Amino acid sequence: MVPVTFRSQHSIFPLLACLIFIVASISFKASAQDRQQTFFDTLYNMDIDRIDVLVDLDSVLINKMTDNEHDGQMKIHLKDGSKLDIRLDIEVRSKSRRRYCDFPPLKFDFKKGDLDSLGLHDHDKYKLVTHCLDAKDGKYFLLKEFMLYELYQIVTPVSLRAKVFDIRYLDVGSSYRLDTKGVILESEEEFAVSQDGKLCECMGTKRDSINALLYEQLAMFQFMIGNNDMDYQVERNIKLVELGAGQPMIPFAYDFDFSSFVNAPYVYPEVNDNRILPRKYMGFKENAALVDQVKDHFIDKKKEILDYIDDFEGLPKSERRNCYRYIREFYRYIENPRFELPYGW
Repeated sequence: MVPVTFRSQHSIFPLLACLIFIVASISFKASAQDRQQTFFDTLYNMDIDRIDVLVDLDSVLINKMTDNEHDGQMKIHLKDGSKLDIRLDIEVRSKSRRRYCDFPPLKFDFKKGDLDSLGLHDHDKYKLVTHCLDAKDGKYFLLKEFMLYELYQIVTPVSLRAKVFDIRYLDVGSSYRLDTKGVILESEEEFAVSQDGKLCECMGTKRDSINALLYEQLAMFQFMIGNNDMDYQVERNIKLVELGAGQPMIPFAYDFDFSSFVNAPYVYPEVNDNRILPRKYMGFKENAALVDQVKDHFIDKKKEILDYIDDFEGLPKSERRNCYRYIREFYRYIENPRFELPYGW
């Protein structure tokens, strides 16, 4: 049995031929040097109708507090009617969310040999953001977090790409199926490569070793969305990319579900609406001279950001309106000539 295949409605072709065509027909995020394409690059640019994930779902959920790996298979249904099949291992990720999520976030681990046979880079591990809560609005929280990855891309391309799609989980031990949404994230390692660097596995980083302008952009973004769940010193929801000797490291953030913008009920269960909580600015006071430049950059992006929220089709109008109002409140604050940032450090 061939582990990775491409199936059309009329015949079977090697998946490699399909991927070569896709990779040759699109351009990816710029890098100073050519780099080998990854599975995420290809998936990101596919016109996906739905993704099926076949796995022993009961085992995944029962063992969500462990790091057990579960054999699985991904079937990618494209809108032209073709299908792509690829093997993978699945495990639960995130120490905190596995505790309170009905359906915890997952990590997909593809087979390096399968990726190599496709001529793709061997980046094989990808995070999947799941709906977390089984209630109807669980999907809304997921989509709002996806929106934040897209808004972060509007602010700066020095940020992780994300792909949202319809996903169907099929339990291999029964006829049970679950139709919901999923968001796959660009791997942190391949993002570092795209910046011509490598991930810094470091703790207790000194502030002056981080690119000051990029860090203040990151901090202003977190201030905009009402997110304090980050700490550069212990690498909580923020990573650093090492470049050449003497160059400041590139910071980037991820995991935005604790933001007031998402407004997930598990963040502060005692608060009815997280958006009433005061924002905190997680930038560095020693970079204060850059604040006006960063503020002006966000003001330049104001229309694009608000239009994106207003036009987002995945959420009901009432949810979009609340998101729009929360971001507009941020702009009213920074556009006040007498504004002062409430530093959180």
